[in-house]
Amino acid sequence: MIFLPNFSTDLKGQTAVVTVASSGLGVRFAKTLARCGSRIVLTGRRLERLESIAAEINATGGKAIPLQLDVTDADQLTKVVAETERQLGR
Repeated sequence: MIFLPNFSTDLKGQTAVVTVASSGLGVRFAKTLARCGSRIVLTGRRLERLESIAAEINATGGKAIPLQLDVTDADQLTKVVAETERQLGR
């Protein structure tokens, strides 16, 4: 096993914005980051699915918020960043 000098799985106090978090690898990344202590912003187009995943993460002691996002829309990207900072801090 290779050990990286600055590697840690303790992400407490960190915030992660996960795109395409309503399915597949996005869900897996979000749940893994949450287990490591990161606050999670779940983004994607299917808000109902994001809300369900956020509820699942929050029920296990994590902190996740769902925000609808189409990554091809620059205005939406700006709004997601602003809303992330408003709800979770920088």
